[in-house]
Amino acid sequence: MSEVPNRAPSGSFIRSPIDFGGGLFLIAIAGIGYGGAFTLPFGQLSGIGSGLLPKVVSVLVAGFGVLLLVQSLVIPGERLERWSLRGPIYVLSSVVVFAATVRSLGLVVAGPLCFIVAALADRDSRPVEAVISALVATLVCGFLFKELLSLPIPFDVIGVLGPLHGPYEALKASAKALVSGSH
Repeated sequence: MSEVPNRAPSGSFIRSPIDFGGGLFLIAIAGIGYGGAFTLPFGQLSGIGSGLLPKVVSVLVAGFGVLLLVQSLVIPGERLERWSLRGPIYVLSSVVVFAATVRSLGLVVAGPLCFIVAALADRDSRPVEAVISALVATLVCGFLFKELLSLPIPFDVIGVLGPLHGPYEALKASAKALVSGSH
């Protein structure tokens, strides 16, 4: 026996409430992003300003939100269902944990903490997978942002790497040589 889809009521001009809500959400996020970047310089053809990327991404996100709103009026879809606050609370908490710990403890500690708190948002997340993902992503982010892009991000403020510092430096040197093409 097949399940009956959770369709929107037939008397409404909104044919897909879930798409309508998603479109409104995207437009709101785009507005917040554009508002946050409003005072940043856009730049010119000769030099890109710091406001170019956030403003362009905000406009694109708003465009997708408008498309989703139009789609919600044309194509039938599902109703909005009840949702839990668990996910948004843990994901936002992970951002706060990262912001509170990255300067004082470094990326080596803040990265995994952020990942593990965010993994709590899903009841089905597995602790071992979360820890492995957190460690791999932290090392990749550390190498990308600290080493390749030379951003001033505190990496190992409290010396967590300790005995692993030598192998990390060797790995960093070989990866830089591989990326830059020098032997």
